[in-house]
Amino acid sequence: MTATMLRATGLACVLALAAAAAPAQQQNPFGSFKHEADQPIEIVADSLAVDQGSETATFTGKVEAAQGTLRLTADKVVVNYGRTGGEAEGAGRIDKLRAEGAVFLSNGAETAQGAWADYNVAGGEVRMGGGVVLTQGDNAISGETLFIDLNAGRGRISGGRVKSVFKPQTGKGG
Repeated sequence: MTATMLRATGLACVLALAAAAAPAQQQNPFGSFKHEADQPIEIVADSLAVDQGSETATFTGKVEAAQGTLRLTADKVVVNYGRTGGEAEGAGRIDKLRAEGAVFLSNGAETAQGAWADYNVAGGEVRMGGGVVLTQGDNAISGETLFIDLNAGRGRISGGRVKSVFKPQTGKGG
């Protein structure tokens, strides 16, 4: 077996153990991250610079972005927008966001932290990197990169050594 296959098998085993140890609503560590494509994206920052030629908007300083229940904070967010369909139709449509510096992503009880993140708005996919830590309640998984398919509620953490810590249910009071 290759090292990659061993890591994938190990992660599958850890996730299976997590499912057994975690409460029913916390069985999938990626399940709470949702894509609400019909919701507007609101961004608040200390400053904004727009480059019409490259169709980008750069937000800097305590950036907070939200779409539905999905929240993202970072030091800097570069937004790629498009104009397909002409000036009126599709003008200002956000295609992608690139977040850099102290990136924090949350959706309900789940959070993810890393050095950078790419959010493909149209595809409903998030990639994070730079020492990612995914938490769900008392449970945590860490690795170098994270991928989440927001539409399917699936994801993976890879790179370096993937570490998982799961707090088992005590079985009391139930």
